[in-house]
Amino acid sequence: MRLAIIGTGAMARYYAKLFDILDPVMVGRHGGPFLLKNGEQKTLVTPRFLPWSDAHAFLFDVVILAVKWPAMPLVREFLQDAPQELLVISTMNGMGQEEALIPPLAPEQLMVGITTDAVTAYWDNQAQLPAARVSAVGQTILPLLPHPFLPLWQKQLQILNLTSSWKFLSAKMVLRERWIKLIANSVINPLTALANVPNGELPRLPLWSLSTALIHEATNVAKTIGLSIDDDLSSRILQLCQATATNKSSMLQDIEQRKVTEIDAINGYIVRMGHNHAIDVSTHQALVHLIHMLSQQK
Repeated sequence: MRLAIIGTGAMARYYAKLFDILDPVMVGRHGGPFLLKNGEQKTLVTPRFLPWSDAHAFLFDVVILAVKWPAMPLVREFLQDAPQELLVISTMNGMGQEEALIPPLAPEQLMVGITTDAVTAYWDNQAQLPAARVSAVGQTILPLLPHPFLPLWQKQLQILNLTSSWKFLSAKMVLRERWIKLIANSVINPLTALANVPNGELPRLPLWSLSTALIHEATNVAKTIGLSIDDDLSSRILQLCQATATNKSSMLQDIEQRKVTEIDAINGYIVRMGHNHAIDVSTHQALVHLIHMLSQQK
């Protein structure tokens, strides 16, 4: 199986090590060796690499998208020559992958799910190499699709003993889980970025009071597409903040590193869906504006 991992950041590094027996090719801007730190163990990984300019979708059977949303134009260009049998797996944050990638892909080629794996990129001063630190090994949930490569991919997961952490559910169940993660991200990411605090400090701040309106607006939008979200979502998000207390959200890290954030694919997606269905999403809209302003100041 010819596997490509699109991206060279934290999650891409994690997948390159996770699927190393498949000899994957990383596609992105910068290749080369890196370290993966999992617990006390550090592993040197040197995957094959292709720059965007030399990479073509027809070279691969399965593609894992492990990039952030600002790279989506490059992903679309990469997929322009995708063969009909290509299987694309995405666990990217936010929503809107289907709108962005169909076409050039057909609906049955794009498998969009979520992961609760948590990986952070850093620079290893001792080795003088880029690195990624695994802070949590969770679950990856993907929809069952009628794709010829799916049984082969499931077989590879079985060989790698990953069947307990990579789950396949109905498309409706996965969509619901995606919305739950989207809502959690729409609270934690922008609020921690605005407050400049790690996740665990957020619930102690007055800014946390916005979480009620954010959850209410987003769940109302979800209802319009037939999804019923848990009533205890507020407590679940609070528990998530506590469980990841020392973590900096990806949006806060983007702000600190003066990178483009994923706000348009998270809160921005909720705003667009809300406007399409004439639902009030003013709190989310305010956060989109504030994060854009903060990014410009940095």
